[in-house]
Amino acid sequence: MIYLDHAATSPLLPAVREAMAPWWGVPANPSSVHRFGRRAAAALEDARDEVAAFLGRPAAGIVFCSGATEALHTAITGLVALQGRRVLVSGIEHPAVTGALEAANTLRVPLPAGADGVVDAAGAEGDLGVWMAANHETGVVQPVGEALAGPLPWVVDATHAAGRMPLDHLGPAAAVVISAHKLGGPVGVGVLSLRSGDPFPPFLRGSAHERGRRAGTPDVAGAVGLAAACRASTTDREARWARLHSLDDALRAGLLALGGAPVGDWARTVPGTTSVTFGSLLGETLVQALDLGGVAVSSGAACASGSVQPSPVLLAMGHPHPRGGLRFSLGPSTTPDEIARALAVLGASLARLS
Repeated sequence: MIYLDHAATSPLLPAVREAMAPWWGVPANPSSVHRFGRRAAAALEDARDEVAAFLGRPAAGIVFCSGATEALHTAITGLVALQGRRVLVSGIEHPAVTGALEAANTLRVPLPAGADGVVDAAGAEGDLGVWMAANHETGVVQPVGEALAGPLPWVVDATHAAGRMPLDHLGPAAAVVISAHKLGGPVGVGVLSLRSGDPFPPFLRGSAHERGRRAGTPDVAGAVGLAAACRASTTDREARWARLHSLDDALRAGLLALGGAPVGDWARTVPGTTSVTFGSLLGETLVQALDLGGVAVSSGAACASGSVQPSPVLLAMGHPHPRGGLRFSLGPSTTPDEIARALAVLGASLARLS
């Protein structure tokens, strides 16, 4: 099977598995005062420091969560309580953002997205903004840095950007969110990065874990795994990104030769993410055809896969075929041969379906 759906979940990296192994099946409650608890607490703080360094943000502001969805809910509900209900947001955001906005009873101020997949926040006014660093379906990098230069507090969803582009420009953000399993880390752990260790309204209540900002015993093995994934993603990153760009070039040339139309501006994407349509053919139809041929891809966000509804991202972009998106997302294990074989399977599938 050729796996080209790393944007949904990237397989656990060997280095991550090795780092997590000592914490599987051992007592690891960092709140306990005995030696087992102290050992777990030390590992948790080491992981916190490493993730903070990866993000270029303060370690005191790192809050370990169960994933990006919980982190976004915590960030949005907390900042709405502190800042106000008028939230700037576009239609290209992940469904987790939509859910968090509903939970926080916000008043949404819509930001327009162009056909190139880029959101325009110029001149918009509100109490708070939510914006992803790179889109999860198209891979298009957003001009978040321009917004962060202003006084408005922003929640930045860096889930699809982490490990695929520099994050240095996110320093001024009120909150930054990432998820481990997009980086080759474990499923079920993510991070909310705040600007300081100051008190923050928790979304999960009941205990004083994570400096009172997230109730529940932290997953030490997961935090260690996330730190290892962050460490791995910084090793030879320029060479890794160049390799992915080279694979992108081969993939995109093949897609265009098969009659594919780019979704979003391919020149603005993070390495390893390509979205395309083939006329009025449904994306889910192509996903199923490719799966039968031994190729795993996606028709959009994994959280919305299988839905009969059109892609909210493509709808927000004004795309003429919002149910036609087909996303290829590459990772560390992807090879040129796999790209060539996937294109061959796609070509045969298109010939049968046309």
